[in-house]
Amino acid sequence: MAYDTAFLGASTVFGKYWTRHRHFDYLIDKENFRTTFGKSFRMMVYLDNAVANGPAGVRADVDADTRATNYLLNHLADMKPELTVFVTTCDMLAPDADENTPVLTESEDPYVQNRIRLYHELNRQYGRVLNVHLPEIASASPDFNPLMAALLQPDKSTKKLPFAPEEAHQIYFSQRIMGDVERCIPLGIPAIIPAMPPLTTREIVEALNPGMLKYLRNPEPGDSAGSRRSSIHSFQWLDPKDGYLLTKEDQLELLKFYFAPDAC
Repeated sequence: MAYDTAFLGASTVFGKYWTRHRHFDYLIDKENFRTTFGKSFRMMVYLDNAVANGPAGVRADVDADTRATNYLLNHLADMKPELTVFVTTCDMLAPDADENTPVLTESEDPYVQNRIRLYHELNRQYGRVLNVHLPEIASASPDFNPLMAALLQPDKSTKKLPFAPEEAHQIYFSQRIMGDVERCIPLGIPAIIPAMPPLTTREIVEALNPGMLKYLRNPEPGDSAGSRRSSIHSFQWLDPKDGYLLTKEDQLELLKFYFAPDAC
């Protein structure tokens, strides 16, 4: 018997938003994960652990992430989706990647290696997969975005912010996920990067909490340049075709609208 749809990670930030706006026959979390075994689905949406629980939060306990990854890999064959939407991070892609850039095959970072293993095995076992590589996730939770958390929930410390001031961040909003993905499903493409225009740490501080600009440290030679990933599919949303879903000005306005409305 073929069921219509299943969503794995339904109680998470992205899952709650998506399943509130779209019906799924099965809403799955780790507590009832086994109920998918032996079933066939027309479509299955699966959120990678890093998307479900936040990249920084998952990095804090990589051993637990490895156990969760191994468990899923051992049970991929127990689920039989016709179409899988795999929502993962950009961490297994180069900082300047687009959808034509090959995914890394290995990494010395165990957190990244877990993303790589799951990506390759899921795409090997399932016939039709849309891989969604999310850039940095907009959130006031330190598990998802330590920079935004530090700005939106500042402590009383007068220490310098521990972030490179000119590092580029591509902030993605959970409110976009359903629309961005569902535009691409009928196209039959294998991967998308919903790429946002890069904003420096300094620009994000200025937008969300300009009073903390005085706590930015000076740039250092070893600072990361950050992410400048682009999208070859961005024409689905935006003209001119510059590889990003929004203009930089609109991105800053959205950042303030969602997280610092008093600054708008």
